Amino acid sequence: MESLHRLDQTLLLWLNQFAGHSAALDMAVRGIANIYLVKLGLFSAALWWLWFRREDTQGGRRLVVDAIAAVVLAVAASILIQAVMPARPRPLHDAGLPFVPPIGQSREALKNWSSFPSDNAALGFALAATFVRASRPWGLLACLWAALVISLPRVYLGLHYPGDVTGGALLGILGAVAVARLLPMGGVHRLVAWIEERWRPWFYGGAFLAIYEVMVLFEDVRRAAGGASKLLHALAG
Repeated sequence: MESLHRLDQTLLLWLNQFAGHSAALDMAVRGIANIYLVKLGLFSAALWWLWFRREDTQGGRRLVVDAIAAVVLAVAASILIQAVMPARPRPLHDAGLPFVPPIGQSREALKNWSSFPSDNAALGFALAATFVRASRPWGLLACLWAALVISLPRVYLGLHYPGDVTGGALLGILGAVAVARLLPMGGVHRLVAWIEERWRPWFYGGAFLAIYEVMVLFEDVRRAAGGASKLLHALAG
């Protein structure tokens, strides 16, 4: 474990040598990392394209359902691991690490959230690994996008160690594999098709909200849950 931790720090600090020298570079990386439309907009468009494409319509729709299920599974596993394992400080918050924050990056970002594993990597690779089933070349490009656009900027900004995004990526891939090969998704596919046929306007309104929440990593849901938890603790006290 100690050797892995040293490797994690070595890789992080190698990447960190490029930070703090160019305001344009640092601003561009912050934009990629923080603007959901940039890092996940293409994935959202791909889900809608798969749903409405004329060729193999049913296959595409089953793949969309599987992709969302894989994301929910991977992100839930990531959140559970963060909850049960000792909190790991992010590189930004490790006083013993000679990390230089990129220009404009606040050291207070995500200070109360554990670094391991990366939810963003889990989400990105759950989607990308599912897309591999539709098209291997495009799926592999999606995996490359998840690595370079979704995951790497978060390491550059000091929000994660390389090991954090690697762990999140593995969760995403395992979530996609579990949905494809282990979970009984046939009943879910039939239920979704029945709901879409029976309550079409409501279905598409809900589908829009569901994919929106996936693209923002369930941020609204988690904030609401956190607020409800604090309210319950306050009432109990």
